[in-house]
Amino acid sequence: MSKRKVSAADSTIGKNLAFFRNMAGLTQQQVAEQLNLNRTTYTKYETGVSEPSFDTLKKIASIFDIDVATLIQDDDAAAVSDITQDEYEISPEERLMLRRYKHLSMEKRGEVVSFINDLSEN
Repeated sequence: MSKRKVSAADSTIGKNLAFFRNMAGLTQQQVAEQLNLNRTTYTKYETGVSEPSFDTLKKIASIFDIDVATLIQDDDAAAVSDITQDEYEISPEERLMLRRYKHLSMEKRGEVVSFINDLSEN
């Protein structure tokens, strides 16, 4: 039997699943358990071998405290990947702050940036 060809969308979703799972500090097993799936099924999502249903995507997004659009966008994980390299260790508190920041309006984000800039100048 031939293997199913991985589509670009499956690959993007898979990369995002792995990225946000790692950002949350979770293992594939932990995510699979929260979804009531076996680890192999979840691993297939991350590798693009199969794709999760929309309902499963909603559950995954909830686990990672993000929206479904973030999971399927091609550029979201890449936008913050430079701050997750080995030389930048991100603590669980920093991950939480980043997730909360992403849910703010643009106006509130500006206020946060201004506040941080003010703090770092002192």
